[in-house]
Amino acid sequence: MKPLLLGGEMPHWSDGSPFPAGGSPSDRSPSDRGPAGGSPSDRGPAGGDALAVLASAARGHTLIVGPHASPLIDAVPAGRVTVLVRGVPDAEELAARYASRPGLEVCCGSLEKLAAVPAYDTVLALDGLERLTSTESDGLTWADSLAVLLAVLRPGGRLVLGCENPAGLHRLLALPAEPGDEQWGAPAFDDPSRPAGAAALRSALVAAGLEVSAEYAAYPGVRSPQALVGAAALADPDLRGLLAGVVRRAWSPDEPVLADPRPIAVQLLTSELAGELAPGWFVVATRGGQLSLPEVILTADPGVVRVSRTARGWHRGDHDPAAVPMGRNLMDALLVAARGRDVPAMRALLTAWQGGDFAGIPADGLVVDSDGELHDLGLGAAEEPRVALGRFADAAPADLAELITAMAGAAPGYAPVRPGVGALREVTAERDRLARELGEAQARLDWYESRLTARDAELVRAHRIITLLKGTVPGRAATAVRGALRTGKRAARTALHQFRKQ
Repeated sequence: MKPLLLGGEMPHWSDGSPFPAGGSPSDRSPSDRGPAGGSPSDRGPAGGDALAVLASAARGHTLIVGPHASPLIDAVPAGRVTVLVRGVPDAEELAARYASRPGLEVCCGSLEKLAAVPAYDTVLALDGLERLTSTESDGLTWADSLAVLLAVLRPGGRLVLGCENPAGLHRLLALPAEPGDEQWGAPAFDDPSRPAGAAALRSALVAAGLEVSAEYAAYPGVRSPQALVGAAALADPDLRGLLAGVVRRAWSPDEPVLADPRPIAVQLLTSELAGELAPGWFVVATRGGQLSLPEVILTADPGVVRVSRTARGWHRGDHDPAAVPMGRNLMDALLVAARGRDVPAMRALLTAWQGGDFAGIPADGLVVDSDGELHDLGLGAAEEPRVALGRFADAAPADLAELITAMAGAAPGYAPVRPGVGALREVTAERDRLARELGEAQARLDWYESRLTARDAELVRAHRIITLLKGTVPGRAATAVRGALRTGKRAARTALHQFRKQ
């Protein structure tokens, strides 16, 4: 199968391999071997198990626009699938990969080259609308791109769309970065038609005649989110114990940042800004009809966890659902006790945790109810208890971290480093603390040196006075008397010694 060239295609451009790294050579694109392209932060398709759940909601003839990882394409249950990418290397790789899959067509070109015919029952744009035009076209605004997609959507069809937040927490806490090769035009966030908030995104879709069936805040990003949280779940205080563990586990910064986003994201859960400051949003909108999707979708070990609200409350799982335990996240409860120096409360929580069956489950994977009982959130498998305790030590205040680390012992493969994240704010605070301690030590050293200098001067002065006094008549007399006394003392000792021998 060869890709269908629509026009506006980019012959030497790749948005990143749609196939996971580490596969067979035939499953790797030239982009995995280092072609010209954007920086690593600008490259790569949308992917992840959480987005695969949204991709599985596709029905009928499905159009997939933009770079998507192959697991997302595989998750689409539709019989007829059309994939549109702008880079020729990506299109050729997709065509070779899916040559034996009936009903799948690969197209290459700019979005405006799509025929404005309502031919699709589902449109998937999980990567957003920014990487749909090429250098060979005049470029489309966000609103123009949305209009093109809606023009090819049939009545009763559904649109699954991703959108990055220009004021998301991931951008607010990121260090300045050099622009990538793909930023050949104005930055996407400079587009005035682009929604700047979740409410604006919802309003844009409603104004276009769509009904929003589901909307999610994405953590920690929109390319491969680990957690998708619905608006109803964010607004329910009963789920904060679960969501606190979800955002802590989803957000694991592997690059330097201005500040550790995890405690900030947890604090935002108690306000109305958690959704507004999320890194991005995903919406499922329809032209008539509704569909049922879980309220919370998150990746776990193993598999994907789905949380839905029923008449009996919040439940986890599709088959034989289990009730979601309510309560305060154990990590938050421990940190509050640690910061408040409430040793009895911290001792009680640590004893209940490390002295029970949940000792190997990290603190952010547990909740404590009003009776002090612990419950597993089911966010992942257990690990070595000392490692789980050490992870809490990393998040605890520095003066208590040493004590908790000593309690944890030397865990194999775990070396706690403070701060746990390469966060500029924490590094700066640590630098200021060390500078303050160094200044105090230098001040003490200067004081000791001044005291020693003063005492040396006193000793020199006293020695000079004694030397002068020795040269006077009374001084020579005193020296003679002292010498006689010493001689007499030695003679007396000798005589006493001879007497004892006799």
